[in-house]
Amino acid sequence: MTPGFALVESLVALLLTAIALAALSAGATAGVRFVRDARDRSAAVVLATDRLDALRAGPRDRGDDLVVAAGVPFTRIWRSEGVRGGPVHLEVEVTWEGGHVALESEAFP
Repeated sequence: MTPGFALVESLVALLLTAIALAALSAGATAGVRFVRDARDRSAAVVLATDRLDALRAGPRDRGDDLVVAAGVPFTRIWRSEGVRGGPVHLEVEVTWEGGHVALESEAFP
């Protein structure tokens, strides 16, 4: 073996290691992003469900608010439509940077 061949072999091994580390890094970054998105969506569903339960209990006025959970600002908008004595249609919409959740239900007086 010549000393030049060992140097080329070492450089090829270093290049393959760098490519493998770059692929692992990209996979880890994507995993962190997916976990963050799932956390935000879960928090939004909880916020929407809480407001929907409060609307069922009354009062059923329209409104909106800003809630910060886990450092993420969520905007909730809720509304209700219906006639006196009949079912009331309830809607809650939660938005944040990068997502949106909407829940609907009906309540009876």
